[in-house]
Amino acid sequence: MAPSRRRAVLIGVNQAGNDVQLPTLRYAERDVQAVRAVLLDEEIGTFEETDIRTYVGAEATWPKIKAGLREVALDSGPSDVLLVYFAGHALVPEWSRQLDAYLVTADLDPAALRREPDNGLRMAFLKRDVFETFAGTSFLILDCCQAGTYLDADLRHTEAMQTYRTQVDRHSALLACRSGVAARESAEHEHGVLTHHLLRALRGDAADDRGRVSFGQMAAFVAEQGLEPPPAQLVHMWGPTTILTQPPMSRHERRLLSSPASPGTILPCKSPLEDQCSSIVQLLGRVFRSEAHSVPTSGPRGRAERADIIRYALDAQSVAVMEFSGPTLRVADSTARFDRESLRSLLERSSADALQHRTSVPGHVVANDAGTRMLCVPLSYEDDRVLALVVVDPALAMLAMGEPLAVMLRALWDSDLVGDPVQAEMQVVTALRAAFGRLPLNLYEYAFSLYQKLIGSMIMVFQPVVELDRRPAGVSIHSFEALARRGDKEVRAPLGALQMAHVWGDRFIIERDSLLLGKAIRSYAAADADAPWHGTKPLSVNVAVRSLLSASYLNQVSTALAEAGMHPRTLTLEISEQDAIHPGPGERWPQEPLVYFHRRLTELARALRISFAVDDFGVGYASLARMAELPLTQIKVDRAVLHHPLAVEELTLVARVARHASDLGHAPTPRTVIVEGFDDAAPVTLKQIYDLDIHHVQGFFSGAVASTSLNQLAQDVRERIAGLVRGEE
Repeated sequence: MAPSRRRAVLIGVNQAGNDVQLPTLRYAERDVQAVRAVLLDEEIGTFEETDIRTYVGAEATWPKIKAGLREVALDSGPSDVLLVYFAGHALVPEWSRQLDAYLVTADLDPAALRREPDNGLRMAFLKRDVFETFAGTSFLILDCCQAGTYLDADLRHTEAMQTYRTQVDRHSALLACRSGVAARESAEHEHGVLTHHLLRALRGDAADDRGRVSFGQMAAFVAEQGLEPPPAQLVHMWGPTTILTQPPMSRHERRLLSSPASPGTILPCKSPLEDQCSSIVQLLGRVFRSEAHSVPTSGPRGRAERADIIRYALDAQSVAVMEFSGPTLRVADSTARFDRESLRSLLERSSADALQHRTSVPGHVVANDAGTRMLCVPLSYEDDRVLALVVVDPALAMLAMGEPLAVMLRALWDSDLVGDPVQAEMQVVTALRAAFGRLPLNLYEYAFSLYQKLIGSMIMVFQPVVELDRRPAGVSIHSFEALARRGDKEVRAPLGALQMAHVWGDRFIIERDSLLLGKAIRSYAAADADAPWHGTKPLSVNVAVRSLLSASYLNQVSTALAEAGMHPRTLTLEISEQDAIHPGPGERWPQEPLVYFHRRLTELARALRISFAVDDFGVGYASLARMAELPLTQIKVDRAVLHHPLAVEELTLVARVARHASDLGHAPTPRTVIVEGFDDAAPVTLKQIYDLDIHHVQGFFSGAVASTSLNQLAQDVRERIAGLVRGEE
């Protein structure tokens, strides 16, 4: 790594510029000298004198300052550090509609700014031309006062400084810009009030246990001193670890400060959402763990209730779901205080953008001169109509989240916030994962614990696999498959919750399968104890390919079987055809995928004494090679095959493959073929299936629905099935 340079540009102006009706400050220039002295202090300073540029008094002119800042920004490397400090006045010209503040230099001429707005030191210049250009880590400290001469209201000044909050990579700031005619200076300490506390922090009052003061520690210390209004902190990326002052050390030790990160510290690569993490967590809390759900709704439960929760969470004036179609602006649902007519101009602009970009742009913000802001998030589209979520005047801090906010709102809208809050919250964080990839570590760990809770809330039910026969006495239950459900009344699998794991990767997939396997075996053992027959029928449990490559999952198989007292031969693990058999990203297998996985299953079957089946044959990654080459005891045919035009031919082929090994004398019996999802609407009859020498079917035709208990087939059900096998109906 190239040697680091620690650069500082310090600016202080007591006397405002030309014809500026602002009071003279007493200590701004003194503040600069004090900050410079601390940074260069022989014992605690970490900067070199040649790398500090000072602009005070009459020398602090905007051309000199801007030229100096640009020179530093352009002559920078990734390991460099830049600190910019300003003490003085700030103003926003009364004619400005861009809410862009100027830092008042000695030569600032407000009258000339209308014609030449770049003839001054603008916040936009600092952000765009200095901090965005600087290759390393940068910091800004503003100790500003401003008088009301050029401002209509305090709010306008606050918003002007808020525009600086737009994200700059590798940059942190401490902003204190007070409105009003009184300068925030202390005669007792002969410094600006913020600078007084800043100096205290740098001299050791904010030091860690090793005596070091980072920018993050300094900013936190200043914020705790009770200043009103409190200074704004934007501490990002290296802000918490970049050391500004430290206890006495040798010059050799000082050179070790060339990296912003602490020596010996391991930090993950920065996630795209690192700087938004706290805002994301706060928003999740306001939606799912606050009084949001007790807010009275403005309409019947459903979309109106979701709109009310979103309005509360964003501290917005109102929320609506709009249908945009050409010039038509139809309100589908809205909270109280939403006034379409007063917002018509904003809605028309928003409609045009939404119709043009549809869902390719996650959201946009429109605003007017009156200060009204409206966030628009497209939800869905059909032909020339777009359904969009509209949020009027949300909190600025929430709006500053940008695209992550739009992604979260779309996911929130598609979820059941009230009826199923755990899955709804998981849907939101999964949407962030899908949109932005890796999440910050603490948010990732939170999602993992949330997913454990979601899977832990599921129950296991057992659907019988029926053995067919022409005689009622020969019709019986062959085995059971364990199926996950969110409740005992649910008929369908919670596919959305189960498939979320694949967005997150192996850790989530393995945890899902481990939790469900443990639930299945414990529940089955308890149900089997109360079953109306002697002996334990086989049990099938679904598993992903990635879980079978995990030692932790296989340990769970052994542990769960031992704790339940079930013999391993009872268990069959069903590998879905919708799972690809190939190495993960960056992973290498020593053989071709099918060869490697064949060896893996053979070893597992020998070590664990369990069986394996291929599930969902006919969809996803289905192939005859996969079915024929893997050491399987069962082949389960997906219900989709029953509805293919050549269903009988496909079933014939599957039956031949199942018999192939036994026909060659390589196996004592053919592999069992089970047709899944059979019902009365299937175009293939039970007689056709039975005549193909396929004697096992699973579905709702048997009258025995999936249940938490294990039950016999009733006599009338067996008679009906036998009749269907004989071709009677």
